[in-house]
Amino acid sequence: MATETFYKRIILSNEAAEKLADGFDKPRATYVPDKEVLEAQKRGQEWLKRLSESKKS
Repeated sequence: MATETFYKRIILSNEAAEKLADGFDKPRATYVPDKEVLEAQKRGQEWLKRLSESKKS
């Protein structure tokens, strides 16, 4: 199996390609964002909003 990225060509053996494909088939745990991350994003959005409003006036 061969594929290309923007910078390099990647060549995998058949065995490695099978392992990679098996990993994609396995179910994954649902992503639950950390409460602190959500609060930090909210504070950042509020800060940007205040900043843009102050530049308008």
